Amino acid sequence: MKALSRSAAAAALAAALALGVPTVAAASGTARSASADTPAACAAGVPVGPAGAAFYNPPAPLPRGRHGDLIWADAVPAPRLAHACRILYLSTLHDGTPVAVSGIVVWPDGAGPAAGHDVVAWAHGTVGGPRQCAPSAAAKPAVNLVDYFTFDSSLGIDVGVPALTDLLAQGDVVVGTDYQGLGGPGVHQYVVAGTETRNVLDSVLAARQIQAAHAGPKTAVLGWSQGGGAALFIGQDGAGYAPGVDLVGVAGLAPAADIGPELEGHVLPGPHTATSRSHNAGLRINVYRGFLAAYPELKADEVLQTAGIQALAGDGTACIEHFADVLQSNYAETHELHTLFQPLRDVPQDWTKRFDENTAGYAPSRVPVLVVQGTDDSVINPHSTAQYVRRACAFGEPLEYTTYAGATHQTIPFVARPQYLHWLADRFAGRPAPATC
Repeated sequence: MKALSRSAAAAALAAALALGVPTVAAASGTARSASADTPAACAAGVPVGPAGAAFYNPPAPLPRGRHGDLIWADAVPAPRLAHACRILYLSTLHDGTPVAVSGIVVWPDGAGPAAGHDVVAWAHGTVGGPRQCAPSAAAKPAVNLVDYFTFDSSLGIDVGVPALTDLLAQGDVVVGTDYQGLGGPGVHQYVVAGTETRNVLDSVLAARQIQAAHAGPKTAVLGWSQGGGAALFIGQDGAGYAPGVDLVGVAGLAPAADIGPELEGHVLPGPHTATSRSHNAGLRINVYRGFLAAYPELKADEVLQTAGIQALAGDGTACIEHFADVLQSNYAETHELHTLFQPLRDVPQDWTKRFDENTAGYAPSRVPVLVVQGTDDSVINPHSTAQYVRRACAFGEPLEYTTYAGATHQTIPFVARPQYLHWLADRFAGRPAPATC
């Protein structure tokens, strides 16, 4: 990895402080025992990681082991009557390359049932491309979802898990991956389905290695936006990757499930706001950056003009809302967003092939599916979600689809909460899954 310039180092320092991460200079981390000046132990038998930002720097080379093996963990503040840890674990990219991925695990007090607690794997929404945007890097990551667009948030990204305390009260273990490249090293392979699928499932395997959590085999995935798309792909392709994980259902809240049609211009326009065009331009650049990292045959100048290639570098520096604000100020307000991108009609087939590979709904789900969507969502186009649902329903799978009138991208995790909590509980109880196809 190249050394940071002084300005880049200052930016990284500011970002780390904004997320509440103590900064520690380290080329690579070394596990150590807890003491007064180091993080608290997560649980008996689990190595304690280095303090601060060094937690996210795995040993080099990576330790030998199987995907899902814990590297180390630290205790973090937890909700009442619960325990929580920040974790670093082994996972893989879509092509099988080993990587270190970070996240959190939260579990309720008590031994739990003989078969172990049911597990909810949380797959978070878009936070951006840089490492410091990892949700687990917040000083208190194990909280109910804190919406960035509220006065309750002091952070630069959405942090936490929707309905976390409700899930804990139901007796569930909750595990949330950061995904590869957020927290851990490497360029984040944003919406690359094979990578995100493995990162989520490996977080479940890692949680099961914390004996104090008493995590059982039954697992459901709850995802939002980027993570909603990952959840749907896990339903399609996750079988067999994570031995011992009994996947009972996947739920997508405004899922990013229509990558190909969206980026090929085959979706009707959806709701918009004064700043949604710049935000969606930021998401598009995120997609291009993630695919460039995942697929070496792709070239940036095939989808981006000179200004867009400059912005591509910025996507590795700023979390998504900051990045979108820069695009709004520098391009949208002067009506120059179009100067970032090559016309969609000119995007080569190598790119569109990869877009389609990472679009959910072209294969049947092996487990029940829940999809919820707000009608006023200006981030995930409701027409895109409807297109995914039509594709998925053609396979005759048990899919329940609900739209919420007036709900936006930021409000859907809150307004749909009673529905997905009930749906998850029913999947764990083995009740028949509803279908609206």
